Amino acid sequence: MTQVAIQLPDELHQFVNKSVQAGDFHNADEFFISVVSMYKDQVEEGLSEAEQKKLESLRRDIQVGVDQLDRGEGSEMEWDAFFADRHGAYADRHGAS
Repeated sequence: MTQVAIQLPDELHQFVNKSVQAGDFHNADEFFISVVSMYKDQVEEGLSEAEQKKLESLRRDIQVGVDQLDRGEGSEMEWDAFFADRHGAYADRHGAS
């Protein structure tokens, strides 16, 4: 990994610190890696601003789940029963069998 030094205006430095303190990121490095990665994805994929915001929200939600699993807060899932239930609900809504 390459190290990069940057200078931030005080307002942005405070924003980064608040984001870390809020638990959105583990540290400032993770914050900047995430931001640069999202920008790279946006440029490469040509996502609209609304799509990019949705992607950012999904990534935050995924990170919440990953953090919960890291803390041992996960539980086993009966996937066969779950999908059978979902398929049944779909069939009921759409008159399919």
